[in-house]
Amino acid sequence: MAFSSENIVLANDHADLYDQLWHECAGLTIKVPRIGDRVFYFPQGHIEQIKECMKDEDDTGIPNYHLPSKILCKVVEVELKAFPDSDEVFAVIELLPDSEEGEISTSRSVPKKIPANSFRKILTTSDASTHGGCCLPKANVEKTFPPLDESQDQAFQVLVAKDIHGAIWHFQHVYRGCPKRHILANGWNKFASEKKLKAGDTCIFMRGLGRNEIYVGVQRATSIQKQSTDLTGQAMQRGVLVNASIAMDIKCTFTVIYHPRMCVSAFIVSYDKVKEALKVNYLPEMGFEMLVDGGGEDPEMKRFSGIITAKDDIDPARWPHSEWRCLKVQWDVTSFTRILPPRVSPWEIRPLGLNVPHMRSSISVDRKRSMPFEPMIRNNPFSRTNENNQSGGLQSLGLTLSLVNTGSSFTGSSSRQEESNLDEDKERMYFLQWAESSSSSNPSISLPPNLYLLGEQGPEPKQPR
Repeated sequence: MAFSSENIVLANDHADLYDQLWHECAGLTIKVPRIGDRVFYFPQGHIEQIKECMKDEDDTGIPNYHLPSKILCKVVEVELKAFPDSDEVFAVIELLPDSEEGEISTSRSVPKKIPANSFRKILTTSDASTHGGCCLPKANVEKTFPPLDESQDQAFQVLVAKDIHGAIWHFQHVYRGCPKRHILANGWNKFASEKKLKAGDTCIFMRGLGRNEIYVGVQRATSIQKQSTDLTGQAMQRGVLVNASIAMDIKCTFTVIYHPRMCVSAFIVSYDKVKEALKVNYLPEMGFEMLVDGGGEDPEMKRFSGIITAKDDIDPARWPHSEWRCLKVQWDVTSFTRILPPRVSPWEIRPLGLNVPHMRSSISVDRKRSMPFEPMIRNNPFSRTNENNQSGGLQSLGLTLSLVNTGSSFTGSSSRQEESNLDEDKERMYFLQWAESSSSSNPSISLPPNLYLLGEQGPEPKQPR
């Protein structure tokens, strides 16, 4: 079948709108890297995401498998997805460890081709009910929805709404009542019921390309927590660390699952952003400011200020000299403590004052694991997994990686510590030997993710066509 240039442009525009809807659902501060970007991957942040998802306590007995606190990587693949049962968004990011620190960064910002109008609506009990409709604010509807002839007594139109999975819903948009109000009537009840919407959830409405087309996203009032899985949090933590460690040793890619609404801080950060931040010599009593997503129906980036109270390692035993959330802070306000963390990373804040002390860049890369790379970069950030990538046999073993020695103890006498360290090395060597033997028959080996993690992945999410 031949495709005209107009069809290709239309498909790209739909993908761009899907990209925008995904980011609206993720939050204003969320920035997912693009294919080809050079980034730093922080294993500590990945571990914190698992602990938040699984509601686990910190287990200092899990080793770091000789990983550095930050790993310079190149982004090979990015897929933006959502869980089918909750619409909670997540990103699947494939990374290739890189040791060429001195190169100019390829990080770049890709502008949105279509500046789509959108608005948020926090649902009331009536909105979430399966027996009524959803009442929408007049100003936002007039700015975002297709125009409606409000001069009629019972003005209405049928909207074609696409959700984050590409599924199509039909809403009857009416303008009625006394005083008149914009209401989503017929079709809304089915949507609210199947999405299991509750009061306090947020719906995001965005203008589409077609005459009566809109996009609709869901942001839950409470993020998803631990769902059905055979793996414990400790097993998952071990799995992601082992995967990254092996990827560095055998020069292959590894896959990371990023849940933006479960993380205090993003753990995949632009190379340029980290490099610039670490030029500053952060000292106690230094003032700073930080941008935070304020949420609400009129979302905006709120600017909060505070002072640095101390600079130290959050986990000095396993991750010494790490910049990950190394700054203890005190905020100037106390009413937003729910969204303001007690610790931040240097790249999350901007120092205040004209005479900010600077120092030589402390960016460092583990030279012992140096490796060349020639990745096959795919240009479509929403493309499906390469069907020719013969990593199917790795999928089940990717979870098995995190199940080894889960009962090992790393506390106690020095002899027990030495024995545990030997166990750790044996564990890595076992999987390293397996991975090397696998890569000899499949040179495009890619270590699989450990974190499709929280519940059933369900069917492959649809992309808008």
